[in-house]
Amino acid sequence: MKARKEWAAAGVMAAASLVGLGLAWNAGLFGGTADAQAAETAAVREAAARRAEQLAFTEVYLQHEAREVRVGSGETLAGLLTRAGASSADASAALASIADVYNPRRLRPGQPISLYFQREGATAELAGLAFRSEPGASVTANRTTNGGFEAREVLMPLTFEIARIAAPVETSLYSSALNLGATDREVAALADAFAYDVDFQRDVRPGDEFELVFERFYDDEGNTVRTGDLLFVSLESRRGARAFYQFMAPGDARPDWYDSDGKSARRFLMKTPINGARLSSGFGMRRHPILGYSRMHRGTDFAAPTGTPILAAGDGTVVRAGPFSSYGNYVRIRHANGYETAYAHMSRFARGMRAGVRVRQGQVIGYVGTTGRSTGPHLHYEVSLRGRQVNPMSLRVANGRNLTGRALELFMIERERIDTLRQVRARENPSQEAVVQPINTRGAGAP
Repeated sequence: MKARKEWAAAGVMAAASLVGLGLAWNAGLFGGTADAQAAETAAVREAAARRAEQLAFTEVYLQHEAREVRVGSGETLAGLLTRAGASSADASAALASIADVYNPRRLRPGQPISLYFQREGATAELAGLAFRSEPGASVTANRTTNGGFEAREVLMPLTFEIARIAAPVETSLYSSALNLGATDREVAALADAFAYDVDFQRDVRPGDEFELVFERFYDDEGNTVRTGDLLFVSLESRRGARAFYQFMAPGDARPDWYDSDGKSARRFLMKTPINGARLSSGFGMRRHPILGYSRMHRGTDFAAPTGTPILAAGDGTVVRAGPFSSYGNYVRIRHANGYETAYAHMSRFARGMRAGVRVRQGQVIGYVGTTGRSTGPHLHYEVSLRGRQVNPMSLRVANGRNLTGRALELFMIERERIDTLRQVRARENPSQEAVVQPINTRGAGAP
C-alpha cells in the first residue's frame, strides 16, 4: 500500500509539471482515483497562474518604451531629458546620480542617449537611460524602488588583435590613420620613427602610402579602447619608401626602430626637434620681418603654438641656457663630432635646464614662445659644425646604433615574425594584400 502511495505521488508531480508546460494529460492514467483528480485540479490551477503571470509581464513590457535621442549642439543632459519628455524632477534626479560616476559635460553633440520610459495611460515616466561614456564603457542610470535613480559605469569586454592599417593618405596622414582605428599614440610613434628622414609638413601628400602594425584592444562596437606595442611602420612618399621594425636589443632599456637590415632609424641629429610644427622660414637669405632688410637667416623657423615642447636634437651637454640677446630664451647644446645645436625664442625652459646638464636625444628642453626679436610664437633652430652654421634640413649625418652579432640574429627572427603577422592580416583583408611584402629598404630613400 505504501509503495502504491509513493507511485501515485510521483505521478501527480509529473502530471502537474507537464500540464504547466501546456501538455494535456489524460486523468485516466491515474485510474480515476481521488489523488489523480486532485493532481489534475492542481495542475490546471498552476497553468492558469502561469498564464496570468505571462499576461502581466506582457502588459508591463508593452508599457515600456525605448527611445534614442542625440545630444544637440550646446545642449545639456538635463535639457535633453526634458526635451525627450522626462519631468524636471526626474531629469534632476537622474543627472545627480550620473554625476557620481561620470561628468555629463563630457558629452558631445551627436552623442546618442538611450532612454527608457514606463507608460501609464497618457503619461510616460522616465525609467532609465544609458550611453557610451567612452570606447569600452557605458553609463546606465535606472529608477530604484524608492523613486530615485542609481547610476553605474559598466566596462565592456575587450577583444585583442594585431591590427594592420595599410592605406593611402587622404587629407592628412594623421586623420587617415585615426579614421582607420589608430590613435594619437601610433601617429606619434610613426612621426618619431621618421623624424630623421621626413618633413611631414612638406614631404607627405595625399595619395602617399602608409602602413601600421600594432596591438589593439577594441570593444563590442569595434572602437579602439587602447593600444599596445607598435610593431611596424612604413611610408612611401616623394622621398621614397622607408620601413622600420620595432625591436629591443639585448641590454637595452627600451625598444627602438630599425630597417630591414638592422640599421637604426635614428640619426646622430634630428632635422626637426619639434612635433606638429609648420616650417615657416628656411635657411638662407630673406627679408627680415622686423628689421625690414635682407640678411642671412642661419637657421630654420618652425611656427607652433606657445607651449609646444621643444626636443633636444641629439645627445649632448647644455653649454648655455638663459636669455641671450635677440634670441630671447635660448638653449645651446654641444654634441659629438664638432656639432652644436641652438634653440631660440622659448617661452620657458624645461625643469633643470642649465649649463653643464647632460641631455638625451628627444628630451624636452623647453617650450615654444615668442621672446626676444620675434613676431610670433615659433622655434628658431640652428645647427653648426665646427663653428660654421649649416642648413638643418639638408643635414646628412650618420645613423645611430646598427645591430651586429647576436643582436642582429635576434632582430632577424623578430622581423620574420612581424612580416608573417603582416601577411596573415593582409589575407584577412584581400584589398590590402598587394601592398604587403617583406620590405628591403637597402638604399631606398636614404637621406
